[in-house]
Amino acid sequence: MPQLVRQRTVVDDREDPMSVTPLSAGQNAPLPDTTVRVEVTGAVDLTALVLGASGTVSSDADMVFFNQTTAPGARLTGSTLDLTLGSLRPGAERVVLVASPATDGQTFATVGGVAVTLTSGPFAARYAPEGLSTETALVLCEVYLRGGAWKVRAVGQGYADGLAGLARDFGVDVADDPATPATPVPPPPPAATPAPEPPVSLTKGAEKLPALMRETLDLRKRLVTVSLEKKGAAGLRARVIGVLDVSGSTAGLYRRGVFTRAVERIMPVAAALDDDAEMQMFLMGARGVRVDDLQVGDLPQWLERWTGRRPVEAGGVNNERAVIDEVLRYVATQPADVPTLVLFFHDGGVTDNRGTEAAIRAAVPSPVFWQFIGLGRSNYGILAKLDDLRGRTVDNTGFFALDDIDAVPDSTLYDRLVQEFPDWVRAYYPAGHPARVAAGR
Repeated sequence: MPQLVRQRTVVDDREDPMSVTPLSAGQNAPLPDTTVRVEVTGAVDLTALVLGASGTVSSDADMVFFNQTTAPGARLTGSTLDLTLGSLRPGAERVVLVASPATDGQTFATVGGVAVTLTSGPFAARYAPEGLSTETALVLCEVYLRGGAWKVRAVGQGYADGLAGLARDFGVDVADDPATPATPVPPPPPAATPAPEPPVSLTKGAEKLPALMRETLDLRKRLVTVSLEKKGAAGLRARVIGVLDVSGSTAGLYRRGVFTRAVERIMPVAAALDDDAEMQMFLMGARGVRVDDLQVGDLPQWLERWTGRRPVEAGGVNNERAVIDEVLRYVATQPADVPTLVLFFHDGGVTDNRGTEAAIRAAVPSPVFWQFIGLGRSNYGILAKLDDLRGRTVDNTGFFALDDIDAVPDSTLYDRLVQEFPDWVRAYYPAGHPARVAAGR
C-alpha cells in the first residue's frame, strides 16, 4: 500500500523551448508513437494513474508518484514521466495525469505556471489549465486507448480534497499522511450500510453542473455504455448531432417541458460516445438552422435558451429535407474520423413524405446514421417506414416513438437509441476500419 508521505520533491519552473500544439480543455489529439514523454512545469508534483476499462486501477501498483516512481510502462523522474504504452500492465486503457502542489497546504490559487507538455514521436502538445483556485489536486490530461489507437485529451478538472481523495476515487488504497492523522470516526450501527461514493467523472464540463444533474448524467452515461456493451460495441465512438422539430405544432410540447426532458436524456449519449462530450444542434422548421453547440457544462443554460419555449428562428412549418441537407453540409465541411449519429426529434405530421424519402436516400453514401424519435403521439408518416425502404446499399435510418417519454426507463431508452447504430456502422464501414473494429462483429 503506497504511503502518501513526500520523501523529496524535485520540481522547478522551467521554460519549454519546444514549438508545440496548444490544447484547450476537452480537446483531444492522436498520438503517433507509443512512447510518450510527459513534462510538467510549475511547483507541482506529477502523479500517473494507470486505469483499466472500469476506470479504476487494478492494484495500488498502478499509482506512479513521488514515493512509487515506477510501474510497467511508466517511469517518473522528478517532473518528467516516460510512458511506453505498449508495455503498460495487461488491460490498461487509460493513464490519468494528475498535478498536486509541491508544498503541503497550498492550493492552485498560489501555484503559478502550471502546464503539461506531451511529446510522442514528431508530435508535441501543451496544455495550460486556466481559472484555478482552491483545488489541491488537478487532472491535467489523460492518455487513452480508443479504437486501437492512443490519444491524449486535455481535462483540467480540479478537486479540493487532494491527491489522497482523488486516488481513492480511482480505487487506490492509500494511507493517511502521519503528519495529519485522520480523526477517528465511530463505526455506523450494525444495520447501517454506508452509501458508495459516486465515481469521479472525467466528462468535460461536468463539474460545472448542479450536483444532482451531474450525478444523473454520470449514471445515465454508464447506462449508455451498458447498452453499447449489449450490442458488442463498447468501444464505439461517434460524433453526435441533435435535431429538434420546431414546427408550430410543437409549441405545447415545449411549453410542457417535453423537449427539455428529451434533450437532457440524450446528452449522456454524447457524453459516452463523443470524445469532446458535446453535440452540434440544429432546428427543423421551414429551414434547417444550426444553433449553439450543446456542451455538458452548459446544459442548464442551453436548455433554458433553446427548449424553454419553442424557438422561432427556423420558421413554423415542417421541412425535413432542408434540415437533412443542412446537416449533411455540416458533416461534409467538418469531416470527423468517427461516424456521425443524428438524433432527430419529431412530433409527427410529415408534410413531404416523398421529399423526405429522397433526402434519406441521397444521404446513404454519407457517414451518417439518422435515428428518428417521435414525440408527438401523431402520424409519423415516412419516418416510421424508413427502415423498410428498398434500393439502399445500407439501411441508414432508425425510428421509434417516445410518446411515453416520462414512463420509459433510462435503460430502455438507451437500448432503443443505440439499437441500430452499431449495425449500421458494421454495414457501412469496410472490414478493418477503426469504426467497424470498435463496433464489434
